[in-house]
Amino acid sequence: MNKELKGMCLFLGVIGLGYAALLLSIMLFTGVKIFKSVVFIFTFSSFLVSLGLTAQVKQRIVQLVKSKISGSRI
Repeated sequence: MNKELKGMCLFLGVIGLGYAALLLSIMLFTGVKIFKSVVFIFTFSSFLVSLGLTAQVKQRIVQLVKSKISGSRI
């Protein structure tokens, strides 16, 4: 996949995650029942972000999360 397409996937994924966060806050404050829509948007946006990341960045994120998890148990 070329860099432009990866960049577009990252951009759209981050925009979608922001939109899901906005919908979640609206849902919490108003009580509107749009949970299924928020879950779908969040899942699709996360997929787009993962498509846009390179293998090296994914590996760094996994290592960072693992180190944070193991560090918090001590």
